[in-house]
Amino acid sequence: MRLTKPSFRVVALSTVVTGLVACAAVQMTPTWEAWSSSINPATSYETLQEVIYDPAGAVISAGHASLIGSGQDTLVVMKHTTNGAPIWRTVVDLGAGTYNRPWASTLGTDGSIYLVTETTLIKFTSNGTESWRRNISTLINGDAALRDVEISGNRLYVAGRDLYVFDLNGALTNTVAQIAPLWDVAITTNGIYAAGTGQVHRYTTNLVPVWNYALPVVQNPPADMAITNDGTVYVATFNSTPQDSAYLTRINSNGTQVWSKFFADPDANSYQLSGIPNVELLPDGNVVFGVSQQPTRIINIINASNGTVKTSNKQTTGLIDEMVVDSKSGIYVVGNNKPQKFDNTATLLANGTMPSGADISSGGLAVTADSIYVGAGLFKNNDMKMYVSRYANQ
Repeated sequence: MRLTKPSFRVVALSTVVTGLVACAAVQMTPTWEAWSSSINPATSYETLQEVIYDPAGAVISAGHASLIGSGQDTLVVMKHTTNGAPIWRTVVDLGAGTYNRPWASTLGTDGSIYLVTETTLIKFTSNGTESWRRNISTLINGDAALRDVEISGNRLYVAGRDLYVFDLNGALTNTVAQIAPLWDVAITTNGIYAAGTGQVHRYTTNLVPVWNYALPVVQNPPADMAITNDGTVYVATFNSTPQDSAYLTRINSNGTQVWSKFFADPDANSYQLSGIPNVELLPDGNVVFGVSQQPTRIINIINASNGTVKTSNKQTTGLIDEMVVDSKSGIYVVGNNKPQKFDNTATLLANGTMPSGADISSGGLAVTADSIYVGAGLFKNNDMKMYVSRYANQ
C-alpha cells in the first residue's frame, strides 16, 4: 500500500538547480530579473503565483507573503515595465487563519486588475490602488474556496463553492449553486462553462442551465477546461483513486461524452506534491495535456478525435504550475525552478535558468511573441522572496 501523499496546500522546496535536460534544447537566461520582499524576509515566506502581460506595456505579478509561525497572509501585487523597472507595488493585509494565496487573476479593458484569493475578490486600478474587495467567505458564512475569475462585458464570474457573478463595482448580482466546488470558469460565445469535482456545467449567457455532465468516477475538486469555437469541451480532472491520476474527457456541445481517457500517476515512486492537470488547445487541432508529480512533469499531445496519445515527453524538472499555448503552437510551462518551452510534438525546445532554488508550488507565466515572463518564489540569501523575470522568446 502506498503512503498517503501531501495535499495541494503542502509547500515543498527544491534547493538544487538542475542542469540541461536535453542537449538539443536551447538554454535560456533571463534578460532581466526583479526581486521583491513585502515585509521582513527573515520572518516571512514570499512567493508569486500570477503573472499577467498588460498590452499597454507592463507586466503585473501577484503573490503572497506569509509570516512564519503566524498563518497571517499578505497579498502583494506589483507592476513592472517590460524592461523590468518597478512601477508600483501594493500590499494588502488579508488577516490570519486562511490560506490566501492569489489563485487567479484577470485584466480589465481599462487596465484594472481583478484577483481572487481563497476567500476574497479584489479590484485594483491600473495604478495599483485598491478599488474594492469582497470577502465572499464572510458573505456566505463559510469557506468560499475561490479558484478562478473571468471577465466578460461588465460582469465578473468567480468560481468557488458556487458560481458567483459580480458587476465591475463589486456588487453581487447572481449566485448559481453548484453540486460541488468549482475550479474553473470559462466564457465563450456559446455560453458560460464551469467545472470541478468531475462535474462540467454549461449555461446560457443569462445563466440558464443548458446541460450538466458528471464523470462517473470519484473525483477530487481540481479541474481545467479548454473549449473550442463549436462548444466542444475538453476537461482535465484530478483523480483520487488511484492517487494522483487524472482523466481527460471530451464532451460535445450537447453535453454528451465523446471519449474519456485515464492517465496514471505521473510518478509512482514520488510521494511529493501533485500538480493540477492542465489542458490547452493547439492551433493544429490537437490537444496538449500536462500532468505532474514532483519532480516529474509530462507533456502529452492528444489526438482530439479519439483521445489517443500521439507523442509524450517526460521531464524530471518539477511541477507544472501553469501551462500556456501560443498561436504558433509553442507550449510553455512553469513550476519549480525550470521554465520550459515545447513544440506541438512535445519536443523540448528550451530550458530557462533561475538563480536559486524555488518554491515548487509557485509559478506564474505570461507569453508574448517576443517575451516569456515568469514569476516564482526563489531563495535569496537563505530567504524566500518574490521573483519575476523575462526571457527572450526564441
